[in-house]
Amino acid sequence: MTIKLYFLGTGGWVGPASRTYSSIALKVNENIYLLDVGESSFKNFQKTYLNPLNITAIFLTHAHGDHILGLPTYVINLGALGYERILKVIAPKWIGEAIHSLLDLITDLKVKVEVKLLEGYDGELAFNNGEVKVWSYGGKHIGNSLMYKLHVKNKLIIVYTGDTAPNEMLEKIVKDADVLIHEATFMWGFEKIAHSAGHSTIHDAIKLALKMNVKKLILTHIGFALKLPRSFKVGKTVVYVPNELDVISL
Repeated sequence: MTIKLYFLGTGGWVGPASRTYSSIALKVNENIYLLDVGESSFKNFQKTYLNPLNITAIFLTHAHGDHILGLPTYVINLGALGYERILKVIAPKWIGEAIHSLLDLITDLKVKVEVKLLEGYDGELAFNNGEVKVWSYGGKHIGNSLMYKLHVKNKLIIVYTGDTAPNEMLEKIVKDADVLIHEATFMWGFEKIAHSAGHSTIHDAIKLALKMNVKKLILTHIGFALKLPRSFKVGKTVVYVPNELDVISL
């Protein structure tokens, strides 16, 4: 079984020019699952040479533009390419209106889009196709946001935080995860500012990974220009800081 993460966008809404807006493609065998689709992420998707016709589902965490504005571009391009599947879009219920407004911008919608709006914060089953099973949990962000926990073939556990400040729910779902994809909008030392804005720092992410015995920590949604090593180890946790279009095999 082949499992890879493709980093299509690794920056925050305000950040360095080298990092575009949030989007990650999880490839399991031939199927592709997208975690957020920030503006311009489809262009980076094209550069990976992944087959867009294999996109199975899109998971959105919240309605901020750096996570959602790429949705119409995906739908338009999939229609042009002859996408024949039902495109599943999974998102929190409070952004349903925003999703439909974006889809209404498409004058000739050629793709059937099935939007599933999630009601709960505390472990609602969001998706299950036998290959990937996903639960949603409430994060701590301005305007609210979801976090996702993915079980891949019941062998690999991936947690994607989206945008969030540290919170008890995150600690609960991260325990013994194989991979934690954690936002790092702010540098260490800026915890007060970060948390008040519903974000986290590098220190927050590393501290959580060590406390919860996470094997791999991947930092994304980076909002600063500091140059960090692409990978380093802290205790037993391997920390990755991917650039645009980096691929990590799991």
